[in-house]
Amino acid sequence: MNVASKIATPSTTVRSARRLSAVILFISLTLVGCATSPANHKYIMKGQVLAVDQKQLVVCIGESDGAAIGQVLNVVRHVPIMIPKATLPTFRRENVGTVQIVSVFDQHYAKAEISVGNPRVGDTVELDRK
Repeated sequence: MNVASKIATPSTTVRSARRLSAVILFISLTLVGCATSPANHKYIMKGQVLAVDQKQLVVCIGESDGAAIGQVLNVVRHVPIMIPKATLPTFRRENVGTVQIVSVFDQHYAKAEISVGNPRVGDTVELDRK
């Protein structure tokens, strides 16, 4: 093996560090999802699943977002796809079910029941208002 091939190929440590950075970035962006302004909810009301217990969950969508009892929200999971030689992963959306709002208890939060699927903490819930 010559010196040029050693320089051009990232070491396992560098690749691991890049993957860890990508995961940290993904988690950080996911946690910021609830901090979006209400103006972003004009056409699509969107938030996160914050807690799941049996068939009920808490979502980060509330009165200030226009949440109402009876609304059905789609549940989407953002699945990372690692591409060789890429510094950050790309993502694909995976529809994983629906939930229905059963109570709005705050400006920012509501309780919902799972209608279909298996939502997890960190998944995105959204109501398409188009």
